Amino acid sequence: MKFRVQLKLSRLTRAALFSSCVSLMLVAQPGLSADKILTVGTAFIGPNRGHAYQAITMPSVMPLTAIYDTITVVEEDGSVGPGLALSWESDDAVIWRMTLRQGVTFSNGVPFTSDAIVRSVEHMRSTEAGMWSISTTLYQVAKARAIDDHTVEIELNQRDALFPIHAAVWRIPEPEAWETMPRPDYQSNPVGTGPFVVERWGESRVDMRAFKGSWRAPKLDGLTFIEIPDQTARLQAILSDAVDFVVGLGPDDAAYLESEGGQLILRNMPTVQFLAFMTVNGSAVVDPRVRLALNHAVNRDAIIQTLLQGVAKPLSQLAYPGAFGYDPDLLPYEYDPERARALLAEAGYPDGLNLIASVASRGANDLLYFQQIALDLAKVGVKVEMQGKPAFRNMQDLFFGKADSDLHSLLVRGPDPIAAYRHRVCLGILPDRFPYHCDDELLPLLEQARTQVTAAAALPFYRAVLAHERASPPGIILWQGVDFDGLTAKVSGYAPVQDVMNFEDFDIAP
Repeated sequence: MKFRVQLKLSRLTRAALFSSCVSLMLVAQPGLSADKILTVGTAFIGPNRGHAYQAITMPSVMPLTAIYDTITVVEEDGSVGPGLALSWESDDAVIWRMTLRQGVTFSNGVPFTSDAIVRSVEHMRSTEAGMWSISTTLYQVAKARAIDDHTVEIELNQRDALFPIHAAVWRIPEPEAWETMPRPDYQSNPVGTGPFVVERWGESRVDMRAFKGSWRAPKLDGLTFIEIPDQTARLQAILSDAVDFVVGLGPDDAAYLESEGGQLILRNMPTVQFLAFMTVNGSAVVDPRVRLALNHAVNRDAIIQTLLQGVAKPLSQLAYPGAFGYDPDLLPYEYDPERARALLAEAGYPDGLNLIASVASRGANDLLYFQQIALDLAKVGVKVEMQGKPAFRNMQDLFFGKADSDLHSLLVRGPDPIAAYRHRVCLGILPDRFPYHCDDELLPLLEQARTQVTAAAALPFYRAVLAHERASPPGIILWQGVDFDGLTAKVSGYAPVQDVMNFEDFDIAP
């Protein structure tokens, strides 16, 4: 135990220089003259800066949630709440009429009206926007028509009973600024209706001031984001008061924060972590018995207890609690090496087999549990060669048909688990994307789930899809994603919802 503490102190010492650099950056670049400024340390801010239609994942999305509002919001329990739209209705799940919030203004003083929605749709359907994150997520949005200043009609190109859920990623920029400013200028000076306005966007730092005219008026006077890629350096930065709030720590960092009066908080992420099976390459994982065997060979509970401090939730489906269709009656896979061996023998592999896994990691804990998964599989005769890749390269290889592995680290993200099926079961929606898994038996269920008129009618089909995949899994299904955030004692109002930081609720003691 003594050695472990000494090792960790050494780790912190190695990060001290980086933290000093962060502190110097704060001094060398004087921030806002406001009294209450929250400084956030994050691994990644994002190369597209304040682009309205790029980035939908943590942590790069954080500055954007402070600048923009979305059409709807998804609550912790999976229900849909109002954002810029107060209410919505549809008779056929194709034409959606939305009543918009009144009295909302953009940070440049322009009133928010239906026109902003119409012009946003026109832009998303343009050639320029074709591959941007929100444009591809909302591929089903075809056109929009303003009924009056605060009523808009949105037409989809296919039925979508869950459109209000999908609209929770749709950020709305001020249309004139978006359309007339050169794109690099706009990205450094974005204009939204959110609680903060950008004052300075640098290479690794963003300074914002409060937009008191926002309908989500903040308690803070200012907000600053500092990019700190290294996890240990982020911990040192908060321990040295260089930052007030850090996203992306590890479970072992709790003692250090508590010794300084701070706290480490677990944040359940809206993701399911799994190792996807590459069944389109004709390897052994094409056989559903092999796929089921590998799921029973992994001791999830032991990994969670040892490496994730017992806080993650093992899952049996590619949906998490709070996602639409999540079925609490589908129990996680039992750790059963004997059953795994029997299934492998039944599939024609009594002596085991060799597989290649392509994995991307955000930190040391990820690499450790990938290694432990490989050790578990080795116990049933499955030898796995783990090949590490940068996350971006890993995703590019997978979705553009360049992956040559049998397993691939992946996330299912967001409250609609069926949205990810465009990348598997041979239902590639985008012509230049390639599915990694095909399951013809799922196609009728998916079609029924996707074509219902109401969410209530779609629910049993969603659950039928998840139950089918419990028996014929598309990957080694692991657990709901977790992250660990650090706060100093001065910070209050931290209450993320489905991975969205509501920065208007944050406050900081002087």
